[in-house]
Amino acid sequence: MRININISDELKFQSEQKAKSLGVSLSAFIRLLLTKETGNMSRLDQRLLEIEKQGFEKVDAQEFQGELQKMINNANA
Repeated sequence: MRININISDELKFQSEQKAKSLGVSLSAFIRLLLTKETGNMSRLDQRLLEIEKQGFEKVDAQEFQGELQKMINNANA
């Protein structure tokens, strides 16, 4: 389903920044807010909100991919 809403440029900017800080798209962020308000949250949505409250350590994407590849190689060895 598609829903169109009108928001100010400032609210759009703030929403995009918040979504980016969580590592999700603007659409995913809006869905998260809606599911939170309706009380119909998945475990993943709940965990995302917990992470937002507790904070998290940002990692370099290339470093993470390298570590992930090492784990895969070790699992295949």
